[in-house]
Amino acid sequence: MGRPRGGKLLNSIDLVILDLDGTLYSSTATTLGAVERAVNDLNARHDLDLERPSNERILSGVGLTRSEFAAAVFPALPVEYHEEIDGLVWHWERELVTKGRGSLFPGALDALDALADQGRMLAIATNAGSGYMNHILDYFGMRERFADARCAGAEVTAEKSELISLILDNVSCEAGRSVMVGDRWSDVDAANRAGTHAIGCTWGFASRGELSSADRVIDRFEELPEAVDSLGGHGMRSG
Repeated sequence: MGRPRGGKLLNSIDLVILDLDGTLYSSTATTLGAVERAVNDLNARHDLDLERPSNERILSGVGLTRSEFAAAVFPALPVEYHEEIDGLVWHWERELVTKGRGSLFPGALDALDALADQGRMLAIATNAGSGYMNHILDYFGMRERFADARCAGAEVTAEKSELISLILDNVSCEAGRSVMVGDRWSDVDAANRAGTHAIGCTWGFASRGELSSADRVIDRFEELPEAVDSLGGHGMRSG
C-alpha cells in the first residue's frame, strides 16, 4: 500500500513521515467537544464536580500520548479516573469525527498527491491511540496513501523517535533520506533523535518559535512538496 506513483528521485528525500493531529488533521473542534462531553459524563457517573479545562489547557495536550493527555489536561483529577476519562474522550472524538466535526487541513490531499507524484513514500507517526489513528485514516479514505502508519498506542511507547525508527526499518529507508513533518517541538526533537530531517508547520498547535530548530518551517500545506525537495537537492528522476 502507499507506494510512490512517480519515478524515484535520486539523491533526494525518499520518505515523508507526517504527524496526524495538528499537521494532517485539524482536531481542534473534535478535541474541545470531546473533552466537554467526557467531563459531563464523568461527573454524572460519579457525582463529581470536575470543571471543564480551558481551551488553552485542552489544546496544550494535543500531541501527547493518551496517558500523558489525561494527566496534563486534568491535573486535579485523581489518577483512578484517568483511564476512564481517556476512554470517554476517545468515545466522543470518534462520534464527532463521524458527524463531520473534524477536517483535514486545507491543501493536505493535494500536497500528498504532489509528494507521491514526485516518487516519495508517505507514512504516519502519531502519539495517538490506534483506534483514533485508524478511524481518521479510514473516515477520510487516506489509508492507501501511506506505506506505513505507526502510533504510540499500538507500539506501546511514548517516544515518537521510536515510531520513526520502526517506520524506517519497515520501509527500508535511511534516516538521512527521510523527513518528519510536524506541528510541535516534540516532532522536531523526535526527528533529530531518529536522525531524519525535520519540517515544522505553523498551521497546527505551535508558534513559529517552537519550531525554530527544524530544517524548514512552512505556513501552508501547499509549501510542503517544495520544502521537501529543497532538503535533498533536485536529483535526477529514475524509472
